Amino acid sequence: MNGLCALCRKSAKLKDSHFMPKAIYRSISKGFPEHGQNIVLINGSDKSAAYTDKQAKKHLLCESCELKFSKNGEEKVISFMARPNGFKLATKIKKFKALSHVQDERWYFPSNDKIALNFMYFAVSIAWRLSVTDWSGYGIPDTKNSIREESMVAFSDYLLGNTEFPANTYLAVYVDNQIVDKPTMGFPTVKNHDGYQHIVFNIPGLKFSLLAGNNPGADISETFSINTTNVYFVSRSLKTHPDYHFMVNFLKNESVAKGRLLKECSKNV
Repeated sequence: MNGLCALCRKSAKLKDSHFMPKAIYRSISKGFPEHGQNIVLINGSDKSAAYTDKQAKKHLLCESCELKFSKNGEEKVISFMARPNGFKLATKIKKFKALSHVQDERWYFPSNDKIALNFMYFAVSIAWRLSVTDWSGYGIPDTKNSIREESMVAFSDYLLGNTEFPANTYLAVYVDNQIVDKPTMGFPTVKNHDGYQHIVFNIPGLKFSLLAGNNPGADISETFSINTTNVYFVSRSLKTHPDYHFMVNFLKNESVAKGRLLKECSKNV
């Protein structure tokens, strides 16, 4: 369909753009056959859980901007995520330069700026997609304008290639150091703080923790002050992360199974 590209604001034929890249859905369904036909959508809005093959997508970007998203972020990042035949980043991170070791987390500098920028571009593109339009038809609350205007301006300039880095933006990529036997993909959530926002989402084996705002706090500013790319990689078990326990508790104790999942649950009672 024809329309105005949400990023470059030019009139063009719009692509049917995915919120989370199509290749991630494909990797889960094709690469993990024991799970792929049984992808469960956990819907926080109506507290439901059901099997689905529905993918979140809209006519949003022109071909040129769609290619930017693919070449600058998606292609590289997706090649690094967990797959049944290996987890490239979990192996590669061991060769990165270590920064610190805090409890069960090991923080690393990226091995080079190109890798850092690929991951930053990908994370910002997902955050930008969250806020530029409403995705509430796909099991999440109304998302439009959920990220503050100053951050969206910085994101847009960066995604278009007008700036080398997105202003006042910091990224930690958590890399699972355990076997990834249950692949998950999570749409972004936004937590609001006085001087910044915290945007979190995950793809198989990886959790992205993006901070955006001009006052992220002294601890964050100090941690990232020695890193010109504002990107760190963190090795840890994602199954021990509080977000994972929150999801498991929600699925077990709060969500209501629907459709085929409900029937299967009933049979097992």
